[in-house]
Amino acid sequence: MSYMDKDNILGEGFFDFLKKMPGNVRKLKLTSTEKKLYKRNPKFKKLVDDMIDDANEIEKLIKQST
Repeated sequence: MSYMDKDNILGEGFFDFLKKMPGNVRKLKLTSTEKKLYKRNPKFKKLVDDMIDDANEIEKLIKQST
């Protein structure tokens, strides 16, 4: 049985659940159900990521036109 100190626990991915949601998704203020869907359903994740990318592209186009 191996000894798990603080470094080993962090190294083994204990806090990986915090890293699954990128910063731009955290800004959306998703409900708990939406967060579960984002983490577990690849189709929902792709749709949300595409929506964020499209919104970013729209913002860039607006900034270029003004």
